[in-house]
Amino acid sequence: MATTPMPVPEAQATIGPIGRIIGAIISPKPTFTDIARRPGWVAPFALLCLLSLAVGALLGEKTDWRGFFERQMNSSSRFDNMSQEQKDQILESQMKYAPKFAFAFGLVGAAITVLFLALIYWGAFNLFNGAGLTYGTSFGITSHAFVPAMIGNVLAIVILLLKPRGDVDPEHFLASNLAAFLPDSAPKWLAVLGQSVEIFWIWCLALVAIGFAAANPKKIKPAAAFLTVFGLWGIVVLCKVAWAAL
Repeated sequence: MATTPMPVPEAQATIGPIGRIIGAIISPKPTFTDIARRPGWVAPFALLCLLSLAVGALLGEKTDWRGFFERQMNSSSRFDNMSQEQKDQILESQMKYAPKFAFAFGLVGAAITVLFLALIYWGAFNLFNGAGLTYGTSFGITSHAFVPAMIGNVLAIVILLLKPRGDVDPEHFLASNLAAFLPDSAPKWLAVLGQSVEIFWIWCLALVAIGFAAANPKKIKPAAAFLTVFGLWGIVVLCKVAWAAL
C-alpha cells in the first residue's frame, strides 16, 4: 500500500538587507518580524557608521572652532575669573583637538550608541516582559531602527557640503531639534531639554519600540513597548535637565 508523503512546509521568504533598510521606514512591522526571525545587522550598522564618519569629517573641516569656543566661553560663568592668557591657552587646546574629536566621534559615536541601546533595551524587555530575546536579535532591531538617523546624516552631509567654511554651528547645523530655535539667552536646562527633543532621534526610538513588539508579540504589546522605550529615555532626559539646572 502506497503511503502519501507529508507535505513539507515552505520556508518563509526572508527580506534582503536593502529591503530591510527600506522596509524599516515604509513597512516596519513585517520588516522587524523578519529581522527577529533571522537577525542581521551588518548592512544598516556599516552604513550608519560610514554616514556618521562623513558628517564628523565635514564638521571638523567646515566649523569655525575659534568662534564656536569663544561664544561658549562668553556664555559660561566659569571663565569669568580667568585671565585672558588662561582663556587663550584653553582656546588653543580646544581648537587643536576639536576637529580630531569630531572625526573620532563620527567614527565611533554612532556605533557605541547602537551597541549601548541594544544592550539596555535587550535587558529591559527580557527583565520586564520576559521576552526571551538574544542580544543578537536586539542588536539587529536597534541597528535597523536607526535608519532615520541615516536619513538625518544624509541631509546633514548635503547641508555641510553647501555651507561655506566657517558658517557652520556644530550644535545646530541640521536644525532638527527644538534647541535650534531657542534664543542664545535661553536657560541651560531649557537648551538641554530642547536638544533632547530631536525629530530623528524620536523617530528612531519609535522604531525600536515597534521592532521589539514585533519580535515577540505574545510577550511585548505595542503599548508596553512604547512605554518601556520612551520611559527609559524620559528618565535620562530628566536627569540631564536636572543636572543642567544645578
